[in-house]
Amino acid sequence: MRAVRLQDWGWNQKWEDVSPATSDASEIGRVVREDRRRLRVMTERGARLAAHSGKGFARGDAAPTVGDWVRLSRDADPETLARVLDQFPRASEISRLARDAPQIIAANVERAWLLADASRAPNLASLERHLIAIEESGVEPSVLLSKIDLNPDWQSMRESLSRRFSEVSIQGVSAVDGTGLGHLVDSASSGVTHCLMGESGTGKSTLINRLAGREIARTGEVRASDRKGRHVTTHRELFRLSSGALFLDTPGMRELVPVLVSGAIPKRFARIVEFAAECRFTDCQHTNEPDCRVREAVEQGELPRSLFENYRRLIVEAP
Repeated sequence: MRAVRLQDWGWNQKWEDVSPATSDASEIGRVVREDRRRLRVMTERGARLAAHSGKGFARGDAAPTVGDWVRLSRDADPETLARVLDQFPRASEISRLARDAPQIIAANVERAWLLADASRAPNLASLERHLIAIEESGVEPSVLLSKIDLNPDWQSMRESLSRRFSEVSIQGVSAVDGTGLGHLVDSASSGVTHCLMGESGTGKSTLINRLAGREIARTGEVRASDRKGRHVTTHRELFRLSSGALFLDTPGMRELVPVLVSGAIPKRFARIVEFAAECRFTDCQHTNEPDCRVREAVEQGELPRSLFENYRRLIVEAP
């Protein structure tokens, strides 16, 4: 089995400092793929298959996932199914609510790229929810308008999105003709873990293949009727490109509900909170109450209606 440098998979002094004690009976690796409870872990001896029972973790959602660093049982035969002995504390985790419980989308990533298909009208609510999930994790987000080769007026779309998401970098990219790839390549530092997110059909796996120069991620066609993609990517997987950059590909999620800190309002809704301070009632729900400054701001165009509607669904109407 070919030797592997853990540094090539993101290992650095930060992880060295929190590393659990190892022995001849254990080894350290990074989870690069997950299929149910079977993990593919990259160790210094190469890729190993590992399993965890779920025991010893706080909840099922806290069990090891792609991007995690773990300590495995070390067997003389590297083909033997290893056991996960320990999991390193996460530096970051992007998560969503799934069946009223948190589900980790990506662990230990430093940069997240949110893809939006430039060939069809953007789903602002979906983009906003993805951005909230990323920002709540402390990870730096950027938006990539994909498939710009299919939209000669994509710059207008970019300008429109920039007005709505003014604090986020928004770039165009085409995996077909290579437009915009230079910016992405320059931003993708060696040893840094990036995450690609977005709805199905936005071209996440296709983009990874283009960056890699070969097909390493499975792709599929989009439906001609509505330009929406099929769920070809059904698992998360961490890829290492020849440049040394690490990209985590994720399945498309149309109904992403971000996990919010209890009692905290995401900074993306800061303007709504400011207007709410001017409502007559401190417990105003911004529905039928008199002298509601938030509803007034929406009607007067001071607040985007879609932003307010997303706020209501995520905050006011949340269970």
